[in-house]
Amino acid sequence: MRRYASAIAVAWALCSSGTAQGSTQVRNDSQQSQPAAPEGALEEVVVTAQKRAQGLAEVPISISVVTADQLSRAGVNRVEDLFNIAPSLSFSPAQSSSGAGLRIRGVGSAAFGSATEPSVSTIVDGMVSGPGGSALVDLFDVERVEVLRGPQGTLFGKNSSAGAVNIVSRAPTDTFQVNSTLRYAGRLHEMRAEAGVSGPISDTMRIRIAGFKLAQGRGQIYNPVKRNDENKRERGGIRLRTDWKSGGTTIDAILQYEEQDNACCRTSFYGLEPRAYGTLTRLYLLPRQAANGVVPGPNNRLSIADGPLREQTKTFQATLNVAQEVGDGYLLRSISGYRRWKELDTIDVDGVDVNIGNDPRQQRDLKVYSQELQLVSPDDRAFRWVLGAYYYHHTLDTNTITAGGGGTVLGQSSTTGIGHTTTSNYALFADGTLRVAPQWEVFAGVRGLHETLAVDAYRSGNYFAFTPGTFQGSISTDDTNWVGRAGIRFAPSRSNSLYLSVSRGYKGKAIDNNTGNVFFTQPARAVLDPETVTSFELGARTSWFDRRLTINATAFYSKFRDYQASSFDNVTSSQILRNAGKLRSQGVEVDFAAAPWRGMHLSGGLAYVDAIFEEYLGAPCTSVQTATATCPVGGQNLSGQPLSNNPRWQYNLRAQQNVTLASGIELYGRADYAWRDDVIYGGDLNPATRQAAWGIAGFRIGAVIADGKVDISGFVENAFDKSYALRIYDSPGFTGSYSAFFGPARTYGVELRTRL
Repeated sequence: MRRYASAIAVAWALCSSGTAQGSTQVRNDSQQSQPAAPEGALEEVVVTAQKRAQGLAEVPISISVVTADQLSRAGVNRVEDLFNIAPSLSFSPAQSSSGAGLRIRGVGSAAFGSATEPSVSTIVDGMVSGPGGSALVDLFDVERVEVLRGPQGTLFGKNSSAGAVNIVSRAPTDTFQVNSTLRYAGRLHEMRAEAGVSGPISDTMRIRIAGFKLAQGRGQIYNPVKRNDENKRERGGIRLRTDWKSGGTTIDAILQYEEQDNACCRTSFYGLEPRAYGTLTRLYLLPRQAANGVVPGPNNRLSIADGPLREQTKTFQATLNVAQEVGDGYLLRSISGYRRWKELDTIDVDGVDVNIGNDPRQQRDLKVYSQELQLVSPDDRAFRWVLGAYYYHHTLDTNTITAGGGGTVLGQSSTTGIGHTTTSNYALFADGTLRVAPQWEVFAGVRGLHETLAVDAYRSGNYFAFTPGTFQGSISTDDTNWVGRAGIRFAPSRSNSLYLSVSRGYKGKAIDNNTGNVFFTQPARAVLDPETVTSFELGARTSWFDRRLTINATAFYSKFRDYQASSFDNVTSSQILRNAGKLRSQGVEVDFAAAPWRGMHLSGGLAYVDAIFEEYLGAPCTSVQTATATCPVGGQNLSGQPLSNNPRWQYNLRAQQNVTLASGIELYGRADYAWRDDVIYGGDLNPATRQAAWGIAGFRIGAVIADGKVDISGFVENAFDKSYALRIYDSPGFTGSYSAFFGPARTYGVELRTRL
């Protein structure tokens, strides 16, 4: 931590000198009138990270805030793409969305099993989305996305030991408004349409209806065997939001439905390691690659699978937020939520034009219920606090055929699995901030929780990748634990502050029901301990030159215990979970925005994350270690080694220049650049899964006409057609081969945005 403190200390000294304009008092009422912003000043960013609307400078949490306009200009319309504009956030794709996941500060775990949850929680309009692919929503008609880094469990639901992504949709408006966006991207023949209508329907009620539709005519990968494109998407959704206010009562109701029908998600063969070749690799993979002209490598975008490829998901969410003013400015709030996510995947898991496992199918049905009660104190008090109670419950039913059919070349039939997972979480929490002097505040919070987890599973079949036979078992576990935070904040002016904090995070127990036969034969070994973290932060929120420049910097040091590590096991040819003893993540995060001259806006962020395993014994061995019999008994020792899928350095930059002509037409040009350090993706730290450092650039030029009501632009994304992998891993069944999910190739197009 000491090595990072000097940079923050400089900001502390400058901040204390009163360089920014405004009051020297801590702002306690986010609704009170403020001095008019100087001409050209940056707009104040308002967030709800502490359960009340506050300016970003007031919040002692490391946050990246992405507005709706920033999302649109950068071509980011999915949670999966947020890493392009939010430093220290990473995304790990998978062949089905249930295995994908987010990481913050290098930490995260994709939910490959039905009883495993990620370390990064995703909250949609106040409701935790639940495990796996349920979080991978489309970002349509959103007001902002808040990426909260570090443990957030005190105020944000469950399982946010690494951080949280808070998605806030647009609220209804006081005046009638219509907005629309139409985007065409040429390379994928992609058409995306989005529209929203909002306004009052009475003196006390407002309503907003918004929806989108996305269709791609071409895919990121071409399959010469089937002569069609793969990895192309079709998505659509609608949201109805209405609020009603009378006296001291406000009711906000949101209904949202989204569905996907994608030809997704196919991998490409990325590399070969002859020292690790297995029998299936020699007999089937190498001959079929040669016959179809496939050359594995970082530029291979060919698939030679002959089986099906389809991913269908349906997501419905209903939330009801009721707020009642009580007493002298106090607010009693209830947030009720129901969410259902259904997934059906069919994919040729072997990836070649030979039937080794052509027809695996996965069906998942997730139901989430949550209820939160809050009592919030007034904003204008020296002591501001929130008290709350929280209940969360989800059930996840799975039905899978994990290999394919009796017609396989090896003569096996299929193996079927049926599972039912139930998770419940009960919590009480309190969080408060006390002004102890005109420029000083102390804050603290605690959350006590009790969580239960139960899994019933059945498996029957004789496919070669699994122990043949019929098995049935049940495992249940529970845990009582706590999370909390405490710190001090110094605010020499309204727009400048510094803070020092310590927090404790928690992620509940997990059950490994995906590795070999361990769930049925060794139930005690299948239960993973909860993941806990202690994190320290030293942060500065600064504003300069009449609010034309803002710089937010955070130094952090986090230590995890019993980290739930996920990696590929070459012995069982499956993804496994194990508790890594200790993990340390430390670094610095910086976000900035600037308006240096008329019409120019600059913004960006940088993250340096140094994450290592301090203790990790018994980790899975690489395919080379397994094939050459050099794997230590009990697994390899990764203690002292860097964390997988964590670029040490990453940054992004955005610049836009607007020029207003005498005719009233406004022209603009924009450039975006995102860069990430080299990374090893494999959980076993196999160097064959290394992705070199890469950067992608995007450019846009446009014009705003008709008094600002019409915005038309042309764009190019990944302008220099950089080929990069978002994940590289061992090809299932083909030892010595590696597969990859590639990021989008260069695309270009036009976009039309209108508003009334």
